[in-house]
Amino acid sequence: MTKLKTLIVLLCVALGIATFINTANPILSMFMMLSGSIGLQLVTGVTLENPSGMFFATALTGIRRRSQNPQLGGSKRLYIILTEDILNEFIDYELIKSSGKYSGAIPLAAGKMAVEIEAWYDTLKWDGEMKIGAGFTQGIEFDILGFDADIAKLMALLYETPVNIIVQGNDNSLYYLGDKYVPLMFEAKSSTPAKGTERKKTTFTAKNDGYTHPVCPLANTVTFAVAALPA
Repeated sequence: MTKLKTLIVLLCVALGIATFINTANPILSMFMMLSGSIGLQLVTGVTLENPSGMFFATALTGIRRRSQNPQLGGSKRLYIILTEDILNEFIDYELIKSSGKYSGAIPLAAGKMAVEIEAWYDTLKWDGEMKIGAGFTQGIEFDILGFDADIAKLMALLYETPVNIIVQGNDNSLYYLGDKYVPLMFEAKSSTPAKGTERKKTTFTAKNDGYTHPVCPLANTVTFAVAALPA
């Protein structure tokens, strides 16, 4: 695929040079290069767009107006995957640009599984940003009530530990956060209120930038193994 892209670029450049030699018209030369690029991309099915947006652009795709439904927002389940358990990168800019989602199995090493964390109701949320010249940002936050040995252990296990995240929304949609080589790492804050009418809680947050793609929707065909929660 890379060799074919290189060949297309070289042919377009050669076409531009030949046009300029014969016409001495730089505008016509640029037009011939662009026309040749579009024609060759249509014939071969290859696009020359890259994450930085350089060289030839790909046409935009429209999007229809969306309407709310009772469960459009909110999330109910959280799965954490150690990046060392992921075999390879499987989500990238080209995938999101072409299909907008991932539809295969999560490539985990043999015997490795995701771990489920049961966050407190209505506290699990994720966010993402797109920034000019800086790519994409992904982040997540959730609360666990109280503070005990299990929470302290989880904090110790997650300390400076690179992870990826899968979040299941209240509408059962799945979203993937992080990459194998651009992971998320959690920070946590535990607090005990001054008044007995308020709850103890621990808030976990993770955020990273420099991604080449936004948070990735997962198709309902995506499969991944999950370790059973302790009794």
